[in-house]
Amino acid sequence: MNLRALEEQDLKELKKWRNLDHIRKTVREFRLLNMVNQKNWFVSIHQTNPPQFIMFGIENKKGKLIGVGGLTYIDWKNRHSEISIFFSKKGWQKQQNAKNAINTIIKYGFGELNLHRLYVEIFEISEENIKLFKNLGFKKEGLLREKLWRNGKLFNKIINM
Repeated sequence: MNLRALEEQDLKELKKWRNLDHIRKTVREFRLLNMVNQKNWFVSIHQTNPPQFIMFGIENKKGKLIGVGGLTYIDWKNRHSEISIFFSKKGWQKQQNAKNAINTIIKYGFGELNLHRLYVEIFEISEENIKLFKNLGFKKEGLLREKLWRNGKLFNKIINM
């Protein structure tokens, strides 16, 4: 597993992944994305200084892009950030690449960026993500009730640190 900079040529693949059901249920965005959305996102994450988003492409050992992850909503003054990650394959939360990528992002956030707190916001609809981060040592710190509308139902959001 390797982290690398995201490139514009990755956007078509990322758009395809973001529109997959197993990924859409875990993200805030409710719309199906098109290339305009994807390009606007890519431009926006590279325009702020200091950056509010630092995202990486995640490659397998053969150099194939298999996921995307990084730090989002970075608060430089208070030194905290959210971890964001997803992979193209269903069931990615059980793969060692996912754990390695998250641990690398954590080391980068604390070691390189000198952040104080890293957290993840997980919707209860995504039991796989809840289990993954619990297994990585994250603890439930808060709950936002009925925060996500999916499949005709409201779901809570869990804040884990």
